[in-house]
Amino acid sequence: MQKHLLKSSLLVAALLCGTAALTLAADKKPADKKPAAKPRAAGTKWDNMDLGAFYSGGLNVPGDKGNPAWRPALKGLSIRVGDNDEATVCFDTERLRLALAWSGGFIKLATGREGLEGVAQPVGDVAFSSSVLPGWADKDGKFVEPKPPLKEGNELVSYGPLPRDWAKWRGLYVNGKRTILSYTVGAANVLELPGFDSASGTFTRTFEITGASGPLTLLVADNKLPAEKSLVVRVVGDVKNRTETTAEGRTLLHFSELPATAKFQVAIWTGDKAAAAQAAKATLVPAPDLAPLTKGGPARWTPVLETKGVLGTNDGPYVVDTITQPDLDANPWKSWMRSSGFDFFKDGTTAALCSVSGDVWIVSGIDDKLEHIKWKRFATGLFQPLGLKIVDEKIYVLGRDQITRLHDLNGDGEADFYENFNNDVAISSHYHEFCLDLHTDSKGNFYFAKGGNLGKAKHQHHGAFLRVSKDGSKLDVVAYGLRAPNGASVGPNDQFTVSDNEGNWVPSSRVSLVKPGGFYGHVHTAHTETPPTNHDAPIFWLPHTYDLDNSSGGQVWVTSDKWGPFKGDLLHTSYGACALFKIGMEEVNGQVQGGAVKLPLKFESGIMRGRFNDRDGQLYLCGLVVWQSKGPRTGAFHRVRYTGKPVHLPRDIHVKPNGLEITFTGELETSAASDLQNYSVEQWNYRWTGSYGSKEYSVTNPDKIGHDPVEVKSVRVLADKKTVFLEIPAIQPVNQMRVRFTLKAADGSPINTEIHNTINKVPGK
Repeated sequence: MQKHLLKSSLLVAALLCGTAALTLAADKKPADKKPAAKPRAAGTKWDNMDLGAFYSGGLNVPGDKGNPAWRPALKGLSIRVGDNDEATVCFDTERLRLALAWSGGFIKLATGREGLEGVAQPVGDVAFSSSVLPGWADKDGKFVEPKPPLKEGNELVSYGPLPRDWAKWRGLYVNGKRTILSYTVGAANVLELPGFDSASGTFTRTFEITGASGPLTLLVADNKLPAEKSLVVRVVGDVKNRTETTAEGRTLLHFSELPATAKFQVAIWTGDKAAAAQAAKATLVPAPDLAPLTKGGPARWTPVLETKGVLGTNDGPYVVDTITQPDLDANPWKSWMRSSGFDFFKDGTTAALCSVSGDVWIVSGIDDKLEHIKWKRFATGLFQPLGLKIVDEKIYVLGRDQITRLHDLNGDGEADFYENFNNDVAISSHYHEFCLDLHTDSKGNFYFAKGGNLGKAKHQHHGAFLRVSKDGSKLDVVAYGLRAPNGASVGPNDQFTVSDNEGNWVPSSRVSLVKPGGFYGHVHTAHTETPPTNHDAPIFWLPHTYDLDNSSGGQVWVTSDKWGPFKGDLLHTSYGACALFKIGMEEVNGQVQGGAVKLPLKFESGIMRGRFNDRDGQLYLCGLVVWQSKGPRTGAFHRVRYTGKPVHLPRDIHVKPNGLEITFTGELETSAASDLQNYSVEQWNYRWTGSYGSKEYSVTNPDKIGHDPVEVKSVRVLADKKTVFLEIPAIQPVNQMRVRFTLKAADGSPINTEIHNTINKVPGK
């Protein structure tokens, strides 16, 4: 790989212009032997996937020895080009520039945390590159952004895309092996097809521009080449153009006047000086018309795969069914399915499911028996998607770069247009700032959470709960103070919840009710001039002890009356413990608080996304295993089905001035429920500090590590025979309480479970 890239000026430029028509090379004979791509480097299972025509993600090019790494694109599209995919270009969708071009291979994905920590690197020899600048000049011919990206050490921080009146990314079309880029520059609509002429070793950019109202200036390259190398740039097509090499070493193309529809090709070659003259005369393969390529191309991902689901067999009120995913070695593309989000189409038997590896699958046959589950690969190459929502039968996928709306233009079951619904979210090269979960409210607005960078926030969206308007035109911040928020929910009354995971300023797993302007504990992402001294309390904390929740997932509201007695209640998932919790909530003097009861169910992976299916009224969950989790499989898709048998669980917990009132789903056997010996209560606090997590501290002696037993003076069964009142004279606000009981339902069924709750406020105190 060339090592002489990066920031310095262009050393040598042989700039030649041509006005030959696009049909100039119609009589060109194909090369006798086309160069083959180099084999991909061995790495993770992700590296062994057929990623498709492109890969969305950050790209890293190592600097010269002793210099820090340079990251040319944070929201990059690495696109295969060439007759045999032997070359690649990386297009920056924030700045609409061709960031990098290389030959000899595709990309090598990062290996940290199964490919999610770190960024990809090019495989092969770099031909040319451009600095982190706009790819097109503004209306004044300048390349200066209102708030340009900031480089700090090895990290690059971008505060968002270019202003929309300057340029806007629309998305990409896939047509066979071709990837057609779509964006605007000022009033001009641009279609661009990256390519590589295999015979001459020339990279090409084929343009079709309509509606240009004035001159346009294109940034071609600005990298430093070795003294023995040359750069040749020429324009093929009947357009007025002029090349320029600036004092900064930038190679620019100026188009002073463009027709109503301009079709032309920019050819870029680098190589030995001795071959430059010949390269300048090389005949190129004719460029195609681009508009016809935006109507949908041939299907690529055949055949449709089929699996058989597994129905749960336990004798409880809830059973876990498995919607079996295709094995890694059983699909022809080696697609590593790590389920990270899903939603249902209106028929209820078909879902769309995304994988953090970049795919979206259409899953059909989700009926009662699950005997014929069909999996159709629908889209590929997305940037670590961790949320998916279907609105009006269109699939919206949340990646680190944008919310993408997927379109099947020709009805062949595959996405042809990957539309940028909104890409305003800021980004840095730090691995930890995932964009997580995707929901809509009653007005059609979209919501998701964005992680922090484990340190002080470097852009405006670190650790934020974010909203995107229904039409995708606007992104704004709802609340701050999140660290690693792997999951959220929007309730039927537009209540917002979000989880967070243990780390600095997050003493243990927490689930919060989000209010506009709220601050949820992670000081580094408070976005205030002075550090906060307090934070909005969560609904509840969950400890890592007792195998409860070492890494939280998302939440889901029970919207079905076919799923037992919990309609209207909140559920919480644990990614780390592969567990599902029923949540009880109350509001005391304006403060929400509650507790969690773990359901006695087992899952194959770290569940973190949930939806109720309107067709059968049952709960569906999906999840993955990347970072720490108990899950035995790297991805799973489950149904939690209500069998109709009696449910014997706590449903609600209410704090009273002198105790706790706990209501169960059914009547209790009163003798056991009235026996004080069948209850045990303990409590403890956490410390909110910049240290990683917190130990569990005594409430009565805050410097002592440990739990305090809580005296229960008496117990009483109320008239409904479903509710018990535990008299606790010394009840007080506490981070964590654990209430255990050994009871029986009225029918004699054992109720041996526990509640982990948080008391933020005591009524009357």
